[in-house]
Amino acid sequence: MKKDIYKFEINTNDVFKLLNHSNRTKDIAEKALKNEIIPFPGFDTTQFNQEIWSVTKKEKYGNSYILYLHALRVCAELLLHYENTNEIEYFYKAEEIINSWIEYSKTESPHRIVWYDHTTANRTQVLIHYLHIALSINRDIDFKLYYELLVRHGKVMMDDKKYNNNNHGLMMDRSLMILGNVLEIEEFKVKGKARAVTTFWYSFSAQGIHLENSPQYHNMVVRMYTDIEKYLNKRNDTLGETIKNFLELSKSYPSYVSNPNKRLASIGDSGSDKQRVPKIYKNVYDKEAGISILQHKDPIPFFLTFICGYSSRVHKHKDDLSITLNYNNEDFFVDPGKYSYTWNKIRQYIISKEAHSGYFMSRFDYTIKNENRFSRKVSFENYYENEKFTVVSGYNHDYDGSNAKLIRNVIQFKEQPIFILVDNLKTDKNYKLKFTQLFNLAAKVEISENDKINLTVNKTSLTVEQFNGVSEFEIINGDLDKPVAVNTTGFAQVEKTKQLKYNKITNDKNVFLTAVFDENYIKNVIVKIEGSTVKVMFNNEEYYIYI
Repeated sequence: MKKDIYKFEINTNDVFKLLNHSNRTKDIAEKALKNEIIPFPGFDTTQFNQEIWSVTKKEKYGNSYILYLHALRVCAELLLHYENTNEIEYFYKAEEIINSWIEYSKTESPHRIVWYDHTTANRTQVLIHYLHIALSINRDIDFKLYYELLVRHGKVMMDDKKYNNNNHGLMMDRSLMILGNVLEIEEFKVKGKARAVTTFWYSFSAQGIHLENSPQYHNMVVRMYTDIEKYLNKRNDTLGETIKNFLELSKSYPSYVSNPNKRLASIGDSGSDKQRVPKIYKNVYDKEAGISILQHKDPIPFFLTFICGYSSRVHKHKDDLSITLNYNNEDFFVDPGKYSYTWNKIRQYIISKEAHSGYFMSRFDYTIKNENRFSRKVSFENYYENEKFTVVSGYNHDYDGSNAKLIRNVIQFKEQPIFILVDNLKTDKNYKLKFTQLFNLAAKVEISENDKINLTVNKTSLTVEQFNGVSEFEIINGDLDKPVAVNTTGFAQVEKTKQLKYNKITNDKNVFLTAVFDENYIKNVIVKIEGSTVKVMFNNEEYYIYI
């Protein structure tokens, strides 16, 4: 008897679940039974009806809301809850939503997000999960319809014009490999694996740090590659020994980039998820990834990140020459978070240089460019460490309309609560330029002002002192309407904070010279510039540091 070309089987190993059953699964599934759809945890609900596939809520969520609707993420939650409870109504609701989406996809002008890379890849896996359950309970399946639908998904994911060497591309590769095995289409499997390998080498630094400018996305992509490797191993295949070893190296990064409270530093488009790995106090300097971390555990936990340079535009903010600081398990200087992926005024502010604890030109801006991977117009240029202190230097030489080169040197003293910022300038122009030094504070930081600035969180205090004079100083209060001085508290959620803003008009080599320290332990601080040397005095000790 001739084989039905549309008939396929789904092995348990080919069910690649996007989610794990969690406390939120029950709530999302139960609301879906009432036709209240939550596309992603924490998002607003929308009603399930024939209009759902055009709901965008773009002002608040950008493309994210409609993306997760068309990825059928709610169906993934429903299917998980069916498997957890064996209550068939959850399966039936997932089936109803899938059938509704299929009908919408046949319309003349479906939304462009329908066949977007992320959407297509994740929906493929939801459909395979659904079909696996349907076949296991002998549900009547239109094999021809689903075969042709899945092939269409595969062809979209095969299209190199839709492919990028980033986490979205990897989603497509993962789904292509699985789909190739389900439908027995060899070219899907081969292309998915080959591109995944290529994207790996494009996506990680030599130190195993993911190059998409976000610790949270580092974790996600490492998990994806780990899961792909496990999947291939079940089929006597592998991404290769070298990639496996690099993945092990990459798994150590969360231990370095988490704060002493074990929360990720929210750099770029990253949240501050709590990590389950042990905290490791080790300095990091990675020119490719554009991140340096200076930290110690004793006598008081100290954690400072310094961002400068990048190899990818993905999830990148204009945060070059910026720092974050967690001291004694308290956040003082923070990145504002990702907010969302919309282009409303809050998102535009969040990614701007004015939202970070940086040093920048006040009247010029710069553009994030893919070619910085090769040109290194924004980059680290030096790292030096001895038994007393560590020095990291970086520069931004890519301001639009200006040839000025801004240089920031961070000097951090070993096992002592003090660091120095030396913010310098190189220019061949005689006219003066205006510069800003900004400190974006965590919302809980309280400010007191006298001849110095004192910052306090709970019972921990730090002093900010300038040693080179400034033209203007102000404390900026948070404003949601402008917006200014706001930090992300959740997806599409912000809270007001405060900023310290120093301005200076000059063309001198040294623009700002700043010390940040704990006066309970660090006394009589004096910082001077003598040629190319920084003279630092405190606690009756003198240090001469060449920069």
